[in-house]
This record gives sequence, C-alpha cells and structure tokens, in this order.
Amino acid sequence: MNLQYQAAVLHQARTPLAIEQVSATAFGASDVLVRVRAAGLCHTDLEVIDGSLRYPMPIVLGHEAAGVVEEVGAAVTAVRRGDHVILSWNPHCGHCFYCDRGVPILCEDYLAKGPQAVQFDGQSKAHLTRGGALKHLMFVGAFGDYCIVQDQQAIPVSKEIPFDRACLIGCGVMTGVGAALNIARIGPADVVMVIGCGAVGLSAVQGARLAGAA
Repeated sequence: MNLQYQAAVLHQARTPLAIEQVSATAFGASDVLVRVRAAGLCHTDLEVIDGSLRYPMPIVLGHEAAGVVEEVGAAVTAVRRGDHVILSWNPHCGHCFYCDRGVPILCEDYLAKGPQAVQFDGQSKAHLTRGGALKHLMFVGAFGDYCIVQDQQAIPVSKEIPFDRACLIGCGVMTGVGAALNIARIGPADVVMVIGCGAVGLSAVQGARLAGAA
C-alpha cells in the first residue's frame, strides 16, 4: 500500500508528541484502512506519555476513535468502503482458554501482543517515512490521519452519530456502561453512587440509568 500520512508520534516519555510523516506497510487480507475522523485522549494515553505505563517507542498513541472505512482486505466481509466505524482495542483470537469462556479481554494472544505494541497479526502497520520502525498503542494507534486495524476491530455504526461522540464509545463509554451493567450488575430500583464523574464516571451513571437504578 503506497499511503503516506501524518501522525502524532511519541519518541520518548515526558516529551511532546511530534507530528511525523509516516508510511503504511503491507496491507493484509483481514486488514481495514480507516480514515480517522475523531479520537479521544484517554488516561491510558497520558500514562504512556508520562512514563508510568511503558511501551516500546516510537509509538502512535490513541485507541478511542471513530472514522470512515477507506479500504478493506480480500477476506473482510463485515465492513465495506464508506462505512462509519468505531474502533475496538480488544481484538481476540476466539479459541484460547479465555475466549472459549467468554472473557475475550483476557485472550492469550491479545495479552501476549499488547505489550509489543504491534497490531493483532503481530505486524507494525506503519513506519516513519524518514526511516525507522513505528509501534501502535493497543492495536489501534489512532492519533494520525489513518490507521490500519483487523476487521474485527472496525465496528459499523449509524452515519447519524457525530464522530466526536462515536469515538467515546470505544473506551470511556464502554468502560463505564460495562462496569454498571456487567460488573456491578445493577438492577431496577437499586441505589447507586458513582465517585468521580469524568468520561468513565458519567458513562457509569448512564449505565446505571439504563439498568433502571432509582
């Protein structure tokens, strides 16, 4: 794939992100090219920037994103060009011990490749145009004009949802609503207290309301 674009690259912890020209690498059969239209700044990104969460560098951060599908690999059937998608940072193999038990967040393949900051197929999907390898945070690397993800990571959504809202679903909303519905298991008439109402806390409030909390 002969694609060059700009991305915000972190070369070293506790230094500013640098706008760099990057080039996409080989495009796989299960890959989806997404033009990023909006990306949230999550605390996980900030932890990599301040050095409290260590990843290989240089790296493109960003994992809470939404955009438009520009190209799909030969084996992709779930999305097509022009679809609006939310990007998932939790790809999974579907057949390991944890995937078989419905806990894909603990997928053995996911946990093995995540710290390497590569995409789910084990490859880096871009490199610095001036030379040098490039890593991607949490299988996405959305702080750029484009990113390449596996087909299972591109989740189609209605074109009526604004991108700056849709992107938040990929991490903050999913985390907060999921905590309320799946972890706390809130039920009708329950009384709920949420401590801290940032992006995740507000989403937990919404999740509690969806569950019927009083």
